Amino acid sequence: MKHYKGLKALAALVIGCWLGGPGQAAAQAAPAGDELFTIRIGQQPQRWALEWYIASEKGWWKEVGLKPEISTFASGAVEIAAGASGSWDVGGAGNIPSLLGASKYGLQTIGIADGEAAIITLMATKDRADDYLKNPALLKGKTIPVTSNSTGQWGATECLSKKFGLKPDDYRFVNLSPPDINAAVMSGKYDISSVWAPNTYILEEAIGAKVICTGAELKMPIHSYLFTTPDFAKKHPDKVARFLAVYLRAVAWQRAHPEEAQAYLKAFFGSVGVKFPDKYLAQELRDRPAFDLAEQTKLFAPGPGGSSEIVGWWNSVGEFMVSVGVVKKIPDPKTMVTGKYLQMIQDDPKLRAFVADVAR
Repeated sequence: MKHYKGLKALAALVIGCWLGGPGQAAAQAAPAGDELFTIRIGQQPQRWALEWYIASEKGWWKEVGLKPEISTFASGAVEIAAGASGSWDVGGAGNIPSLLGASKYGLQTIGIADGEAAIITLMATKDRADDYLKNPALLKGKTIPVTSNSTGQWGATECLSKKFGLKPDDYRFVNLSPPDINAAVMSGKYDISSVWAPNTYILEEAIGAKVICTGAELKMPIHSYLFTTPDFAKKHPDKVARFLAVYLRAVAWQRAHPEEAQAYLKAFFGSVGVKFPDKYLAQELRDRPAFDLAEQTKLFAPGPGGSSEIVGWWNSVGEFMVSVGVVKKIPDPKTMVTGKYLQMIQDDPKLRAFVADVAR
C-alpha cells in the first residue's frame, strides 16, 4: 500500500459537492445572431486540449452559440478540485482523476479525449536500459521517481509487475513532478523513471534515454476522458452536446489536415509553456489518438453482452483504484458514463453536419 499514498492524496484533494443529473433537451446548432453562451472549460497542457485550441483559432465555437472561457490546470487533481468548487462546467482529465470525480461528486464522462497507453512509460538511461530488459532482477531495490496522482503511477506499477515480475516490496516509488523527474534523471540521480510524453521526448533528446515498457505493451486501457459537472448537465444538456460537437469537429479536421494539425499542436504547446523538437509532433498525434463521432458512438454503445467498451475500460481502472484503497467501490458506469450527448449529435442534422465540416 505504500506506493499509493499519492493517489489517496488526490482523493483527499478533490473537495466540494456537485448535485443533480442530466436533463433532456434538443442540441441544435445556434441560429446566427443569438447571444453567445459562455461555457467554462477546464484543461491541462496535454495533447487532448488541442481540439478546442483549434476550434478557438478557427472561430467554430460561435457557430454553435458558445463562447469558451478556458482555464489551464497543472494536473488532474487540481482541475478536479476546481471543478468541484464550481470553476468550470466541462473539461478533460486522465482515467484516475475522472473516476475520482465521479466517485465523490458525480462527474459524468461524456466522451473519450484520447488514447494514452503508448505514451505512459518506464524509461531507463541508455547505459542501463538493455541490462534491465535482459535481467529484470537488477531492478530490485531501485528507487523510482513517479508523479503521484497520475496515470503514470498506474502504468509504472503494472510494468514492474507484469513485464518485469517484481513485487511491490522489490522497489520504492518517490514522488516528483515531471520537470523534477527530468532534471533528476539528467543529473544522474536516477537511471529509471516513470514518465510520459512529451517528457519521453525530452529525455530521449537530452541523454538518449530509452523506453523499456509502455502501457500499450500490456494492453492497458489508458485514456483521458471528457466530462461535465452534473449540475451543468442538468441545466444545459444542449450546451454539453454542442461542446462535444466542437471537439469532434476538430478531431475530424485533424485527420483531414495532418500537417496543419502538427503546426497547431506546436502552437498549442507553446501557448501553455511546453516545448520539444518538431520531429516529435507527428509521433505525439499518432501515439495519442483521438476518436471521431462514429468511433465514439460505437465505443459507448452496448455490445452483445449489454455492456459498452468504455464501460469495460472504466471498470478496469476502477478495479485498480479499489485494489489500492483509493475508492471503496467502482463508481456506477450506468450513471457516470453516458453516450447521451453523442446520440444528441447523431440525432441533430445541423450538429452532425457541423461535425463533418472539415473543409476549413
